[in-house]
Amino acid sequence: MRAATLLSLLSTPVLLSAQWNSPAVNTPVRVASGVEAVTPLSAAGPDGSTYICWFEQAGAGYVLRMQRLDADGVALWDQQGLLVSAQPQNSALFRYDLGTDLYGNAVVAFQDERTGTLDIAAALVTPDGDLPWGDGISLPTTDGTGLAPVVGALADGRIRIAWTTDRSPSTVAYRTLFTDGTASPEGTQEISSTGNCGRPKVIPTDDAGCWIQYVEQTGNFLSPGTMKAVRLDESGTASAPVTVSDRTISGFYFPQPVSDGRNGFYLAFNTGNAGNASLTDVVVQRLRGDGSTWSAGGTAVEVGTTTQRYTMTAAPALVNDDDGLMMAYRRTDLNQNTGGIAVQRFDTAGTRQLGNAAVEVLPLSAALHGPFGNAALSDGIVCFQQQGGFGAYTLSALRLALDGSVMAPGELGVCSVSSGKDDATLVPFRDGQAVAVWMDERNGSGIFAQNLLIDTSLGIAEHAASGNRILYGATTELLLAQALHERGIIRVIDAQGRVTLTLPVGPSPEGARIELPMNGLSGGIYSVVLEHDGKREVLRAAR
Repeated sequence: MRAATLLSLLSTPVLLSAQWNSPAVNTPVRVASGVEAVTPLSAAGPDGSTYICWFEQAGAGYVLRMQRLDADGVALWDQQGLLVSAQPQNSALFRYDLGTDLYGNAVVAFQDERTGTLDIAAALVTPDGDLPWGDGISLPTTDGTGLAPVVGALADGRIRIAWTTDRSPSTVAYRTLFTDGTASPEGTQEISSTGNCGRPKVIPTDDAGCWIQYVEQTGNFLSPGTMKAVRLDESGTASAPVTVSDRTISGFYFPQPVSDGRNGFYLAFNTGNAGNASLTDVVVQRLRGDGSTWSAGGTAVEVGTTTQRYTMTAAPALVNDDDGLMMAYRRTDLNQNTGGIAVQRFDTAGTRQLGNAAVEVLPLSAALHGPFGNAALSDGIVCFQQQGGFGAYTLSALRLALDGSVMAPGELGVCSVSSGKDDATLVPFRDGQAVAVWMDERNGSGIFAQNLLIDTSLGIAEHAASGNRILYGATTELLLAQALHERGIIRVIDAQGRVTLTLPVGPSPEGARIELPMNGLSGGIYSVVLEHDGKREVLRAAR
């Protein structure tokens, strides 16, 4: 295919920000002078993309923005992000949630003061950046206000939003919405008790129902709580509550359940050590689809009172039903002056597979290593962690085998820039790629992302080419070492991550030369991304 044919298919170059970069640079999602962007969340989007939302300061308040990065890390929406809501906000920001529905839309549930009081709202964003619900649907709380909403995508395409009410005693409210923004006939329902109920999470089930896991406290909001759960059917009718564990958690702890793939869920949580209640321990529990558990309390990750253990923000990762699930967690000395990482594996019946002492991954040190996410692979997990402190954190990852050993080449860089960091989240592996997102203070407060590719070479790398190469002469050409059997696309990306050229290409034989019309581009090094036949290859070109 020659230049005349290619140029006839070109439109005006579209400048899009970002692409995956090295751990020493990372991919900026929202970074601008004088802009404070904070509290990011991330969720898996369609076609290997990643949704990222955040709040940023605007005048005396905050606005909610969102970006979608494609599988190459290229931003698909406006560089400053899509404005989701500019409704009045409280002077403080509170817990909120981001999820993806059955159709690949992003759903974000948050709080604002559009009704004159702080209450719940939810917005839906399509992959194209449309807002079918406008700047959000108000979900008012009857005789009160709402806190800390969460999102659950049901198996029939509906969306269930749950939150904590501020009543005395507090309750868990939930409402089910269709994609068009209308509510299911049952309207808003609530889970209540004689104590305070709150901190809900929604775990969908195959029958278009879900579990709502929550915390019940008999005292005030700082008192220890017990984790409960109710099973909701398709209509939203709740079964009698079941106790997830008879062990208590602190008033500040938010459990993070994950589906077991069998209409139940797994849960790792911080609680008191069985041998010394003044120490913190990590316990893992399973609630099956029938409401039964491993045991009354669950299974501790290890036995002993010589260290303290914490989940940090990491949840267990289910490898498969045969190999069970793995949990990497932080260990500290008794005074919490030094920290490291250990890992335990459980079978699906709750038996420890790596002994009563678990496996030490990183020894205790002043670096205070701690996981922010565990992502499953077919032969183990990858533990994503942060280390450092006092405004000098870095991020890395370790691939752990089923026996807990660290697989070669060891520690993998995610962010080697030492700076203040917070609110790190993780989208687990899809097609061999995971995405970490965090708030970074390297230049004010901004949002950054980094991908991690796991393949036979185990590393963060560009997608390997198949012998295709760039030829230089009077023109710049791509020489195909392999035939293109299907239509594909070529994108030329500059050093700042901007897509400067987009070229559709048709099926082409082996040995074909495809001219790259780069004469109008400024001098420098460019990435040439070729997507074809379900593959993605990255080459380098000079101009």
